[in-house]
Amino acid sequence: MCAEIAALEANGTWSLAMPPHGKRIVDCKWVFKVKFKPDGSVERYKDCLIAKGFTQVEGIDYHDTYASFAKLVTVRRLIALAVSQNWFLHQLDVNNAFLHGDLQEEVYMRVPQGFVAPGDSRVCHLHKSIYGLRQASRNWYQKFSRALLAFEFKQSRADHSLFIHRKGVSFVAALIYVDNVILAGNDAEFIQRVKDYLHDQFTIKDLGSLNISLVLRLHVLTKA
Repeated sequence: MCAEIAALEANGTWSLAMPPHGKRIVDCKWVFKVKFKPDGSVERYKDCLIAKGFTQVEGIDYHDTYASFAKLVTVRRLIALAVSQNWFLHQLDVNNAFLHGDLQEEVYMRVPQGFVAPGDSRVCHLHKSIYGLRQASRNWYQKFSRALLAFEFKQSRADHSLFIHRKGVSFVAALIYVDNVILAGNDAEFIQRVKDYLHDQFTIKDLGSLNISLVLRLHVLTKA
């Protein structure tokens, strides 16, 4: 929990302040999870601070919430094309993805449980999106999309989560699903440049060649 708070503060997620009179304060909670390896052994213990976004009021604490994520048919077709053309297929995971989204609305959140100083009535004035906020997913998608467009990718009109870079015989596609990214293409050098660029922008975890477990997870989430 201390490490999570330190990461949030280092990211400039909030500053402590007295809330304006009558301003709604969003509550938050801790969520703990055990992540397992494919063989069933424990990979790591994970905790996450979640805002109780269900207490937000539309038009005051948030406005638009829609964010485009990969359609399952796009995932299938991209993988099928990559296999038929013998392309490279890689997957990335963005660390603390939603925390990179810039928050436009004025939102105040209670200080997380376990970190309230005695006698201190200040709250967290949020500057960045945090997991659980209604607009968090949209803010992250917009930030990541702008980064890809700045790197000369073009957004697909058929699926807005698909971005394509084509130059001569070089072809690389980037497909976004929440904090997961699939890179497919015939140019290994450019794929590595994309990884380096995204790591500088957001800090990513390079998971190497595409794992079928990600595809299955996308299938389950899409069906849900």
